[in-house]
Amino acid sequence: MWKALNHGDKVSVGDTLRYRSNSFSQPLEGDTYVVIKTDQHYFEIIKEGDDSEAPEPPRRKAVRYLDVGYNVLIERWSEHQTSSISL
Repeated sequence: MWKALNHGDKVSVGDTLRYRSNSFSQPLEGDTYVVIKTDQHYFEIIKEGDDSEAPEPPRRKAVRYLDVGYNVLIERWSEHQTSSISL
């Protein structure tokens, strides 16, 4: 399930992210990205599924934590485990 990344939230290497629109009424389309590097102030992502055997290395994008939730709206994929409740 996709969950919005808020200001102050941190990501980990291997997390799957996607950009989200400003409007909740717009369908979310587009690419998904994988976090490849994290630092104290930023993280780097590449497009998921980029061919690692391509002649050029995949394009990296750097995202500052300061911008997340304000200038950059991002969602993170989280595996939601369902728990069974017995009555």
